Amino acid sequence: MIISPAHEGIFDDMRVVWDALPRRGVAIIPDKKELQPNLLKAHLSNIGIAEHLGEGKLSFRLLGTNSREFWGRELTGESYDKVADAVPEGVTIPAEILAAIFDQPCGMKSRREARDRSGGRWLCDMLALPFSDSDGAARFLLYGYRIYPDSTVGNIQGWIPGFADLSTAQLLSAEFVDVGAGVPD
Repeated sequence: MIISPAHEGIFDDMRVVWDALPRRGVAIIPDKKELQPNLLKAHLSNIGIAEHLGEGKLSFRLLGTNSREFWGRELTGESYDKVADAVPEGVTIPAEILAAIFDQPCGMKSRREARDRSGGRWLCDMLALPFSDSDGAARFLLYGYRIYPDSTVGNIQGWIPGFADLSTAQLLSAEFVDVGAGVPD
């Protein structure tokens, strides 16, 4: 599967755009309706928006083309729980951590490792930043990701694995990102 690799600057660009968006009154996070997709035009294939449904449950609202290519199907409108059930344990972010992102509010960055069936090792870095709904409550996440080879052993130049190509995967790290309200303990 050929997936366009994300530009190395995706996370810096996301944060610059997020920081520059207007806030209502004393709000710490911007309203989702302030986000104009053209501001991240170079990265649209590697970003998505998820909606928090409560108790750490998410629903995918928008997914870039690389997400559809990776998963081999459209996930817009599907629940994170349903997708999480299809991946190896330890790959997804636990519901209590997702809930903390919205309660604080804060962002999150994470790294996953995956191995493809030919033995290649891949890393997937992700940054998620919160947005509010029209009532000012943290309710949405803008997230971006990069999948890239960790080494050249077993990796095919210009090729990035899809979900069906992976033999194992695991979450290596996840940490909260302070966006002005601190981070959970």
